[in-house]
Amino acid sequence: MTEEPYRWLEAIQNRREYIEDQLSPGLPVVALSCDAGVLLLGIKTSTPKLFEIYDHLALGSLGHPADIEKVRQTAIDAAHIEGFARSAQDVSARRLVSYNLAPALKAAFEQIFAAPLLFRGILAELGATPTDDALWRVDYDGSFSAQNGAELAHGSVISGPRQVAKDWVAQTPKSTLDRGELKAAALSALRLLVWAKLRGTKDQGIEFSDTPSDPAALKEKLGNEGLEFALLDRSLFGQPITYRVPTAEELGL
Repeated sequence: MTEEPYRWLEAIQNRREYIEDQLSPGLPVVALSCDAGVLLLGIKTSTPKLFEIYDHLALGSLGHPADIEKVRQTAIDAAHIEGFARSAQDVSARRLVSYNLAPALKAAFEQIFAAPLLFRGILAELGATPTDDALWRVDYDGSFSAQNGAELAHGSVISGPRQVAKDWVAQTPKSTLDRGELKAAALSALRLLVWAKLRGTKDQGIEFSDTPSDPAALKEKLGNEGLEFALLDRSLFGQPITYRVPTAEELGL
């Protein structure tokens, strides 16, 4: 009996190592709050990674497609129940993460005799002004962190290797992102996306300042991989739908 807690801890550690190993090839997703709204950018794959969740909420994700879909549906259901029981204005990323997504992910992670959820995500919330926006990083074990206020100036990133997000947090004091007009914000988001991909794969020592500032050069570093993008449009704030997919020309990409 006295060995059981140690066996559980060992099983949890093995589970964490397995999940991290499975997620490590995952391609990054970035989110950036700007004057035009909240821009999400990812590398296009065979299955989508960016989703509308509610009127002013969007999800960027990586992991197993089936598990992403489970988390996406959980978020959608919780948001609509909250909106119906209270009001659309009461549906917030904070409540969804704290009371729905994080507990569900934590419970799934700790059920060592069931398959784990291979998932890592960013939940973005659009506000009336850039300072009212919020970005929440959520992980497979239920852990989460929020960015709001002045922290939004640095953008948010998730990647297969968990260390990439930690590296970005450490690097943000010396990194500058242009969050003004939509095209400038899109270029900043693309630079961050390229940095995250290189940091997590072949060039782990790259600094953000080393990434090019030309869209063509940045795309060249991505190779043949296309881009997936979405925008929570601030000009539509207060409307039933703020989520839209801008064109590459609109973003200058």
